[in-house]
Amino acid sequence: MRLRIAILAGLLAAGTLPLSVARASTLVSMSLDQLTEASSDIVQGQVTRQICRWNESHTQILTLTSITVEQVYKGNSPPTVVIEQMGGTVGNMTVFVPGEMTFQPQGEYVLFLEPASAGSRYRLVGMTQGAYRIYLDAATHQDRVILPSFSRLQAELQPIGPADPPGTLPLGGFHKYVATVVDQGIHVPHGLALSVAIISTEPFGAGRMHVFGKTTTALFPNKSLVIPADTEIEGEAVLVSAMWTIHWDELNVRGVHAAISATSEETVGSLRGRNVVLQVR
Repeated sequence: MRLRIAILAGLLAAGTLPLSVARASTLVSMSLDQLTEASSDIVQGQVTRQICRWNESHTQILTLTSITVEQVYKGNSPPTVVIEQMGGTVGNMTVFVPGEMTFQPQGEYVLFLEPASAGSRYRLVGMTQGAYRIYLDAATHQDRVILPSFSRLQAELQPIGPADPPGTLPLGGFHKYVATVVDQGIHVPHGLALSVAIISTEPFGAGRMHVFGKTTTALFPNKSLVIPADTEIEGEAVLVSAMWTIHWDELNVRGVHAAISATSEETVGSLRGRNVVLQVR
């Protein structure tokens, strides 16, 4: 009999589940604007191959799905992308992860992607939320996308086109909407607090240096914006009276640069490794 493991009810209760897996099983409902901004790459493509195997440390089963890219909406993806997901079947062991997408063989999708930790692989942004199945409507002969069943997008995206049948949208309108979000860039609201870890510095004169950091938590300031954890941020530090004043001026959200204005102060000494909280003006 094949052994099935429900991660949240089994491994998590037993205390054997890595923390990263537990966090990944918590879904935050995201708007299409947020999905678009949180993605490093958005592509349309077809499933060509899928394998399941243990990771290198033999602690997790992974499913690797190869997608042949037919169209790029955002980013610079290679002709074939490999999507890494937790769970799958190896031998008589099956690991099920709630929230992960089940790809259909030869299925065609619009995919919202972010880099995975393993080399050149990708993950779906928002797990199931990051994959939209494409199908050809038999009545209209029109390509349409299927919205995730739990999605709040159906009412928000009515201007894209008729939801007929319900829970679907025309692919052409969907593509135009995503392209518009990509083109309009990122607008960071005033008053937003950012928790930042300083990663490195680069001197460029006496008492002056460039400062590079990453945000430490994911933020969802409004329904149109998401700032993922590890978003790059940079600024310029000036040494005055034994204090560093850091003028933060730019965020890099998945390859899209956004100008900001924020200031933080730190005592003299190496800035690398410090954690700061700054407020966008």
